[in-house]
Amino acid sequence: MLAIAKKEILSFFTTPMGYIILAIFFTLNGLFFWVFSNTFNLIGSGFADLNLYFELMPWLFLFLIPAIGMRSLAEEIKSGTIGLLMTKPITLLELVLGKLLGILFLILSSLLLSFIYTFAILQLKMNKDVFDWGAFIGSFFGLLFLASVFCSITLWCSSLSKNQVIALLLSSLLCLLHFYGWGELSLYFSDNRAYGFFNSIGIQSHYVQMSKGILASSDLIYFFGQMFLFNYLTVFQLKKIKQ
Repeated sequence: MLAIAKKEILSFFTTPMGYIILAIFFTLNGLFFWVFSNTFNLIGSGFADLNLYFELMPWLFLFLIPAIGMRSLAEEIKSGTIGLLMTKPITLLELVLGKLLGILFLILSSLLLSFIYTFAILQLKMNKDVFDWGAFIGSFFGLLFLASVFCSITLWCSSLSKNQVIALLLSSLLCLLHFYGWGELSLYFSDNRAYGFFNSIGIQSHYVQMSKGILASSDLIYFFGQMFLFNYLTVFQLKKIKQ
């Protein structure tokens, strides 16, 4: 499994596309957070914290994670090397988890920016003791769980098509709908139980809860359940390909 993860990481950096994707992500991140006049701009907000950063990151992940993971299985299927991987002494679940770990490692490297920004904000604050570390840690873990679900969705979409562009578009759309769509759908229900049900299906409500520094067991169960669901769907699709 670790060998699969290592192969996934190395394959990302063997082409210029990997560097281009990360360069675009880091550039957009910096421009939205520090330069552009928008709702995510730190200087314009007047508050020296990372709340806006953690609000911005899910939207950038809608581009970054599908762009990183679109070729993960689609390229293997297109080139025929998926058959070779299936002959290895590993299960299909281990294959999927290896791919998932490889993508997550790349995402974690992008999250290092949050620590750089934290240092910058601490230098801007007049009173460094009032930084909300609880919200920062909760938001960081929330972002990590969010990325894990997005990676699982992207892997499933990548297993459905040989075309990387189709995998990119499909995974971006599904991640968007799963993060934002359920919450919007819940607004059409006046009944509180229906509203709460549809709102809880979406990722956004659980991510927002974690961003407040609240690590509730219900949110952890939700994220692990979502990862299990989409990883199972990926394994199921690979079984169909194997047959």
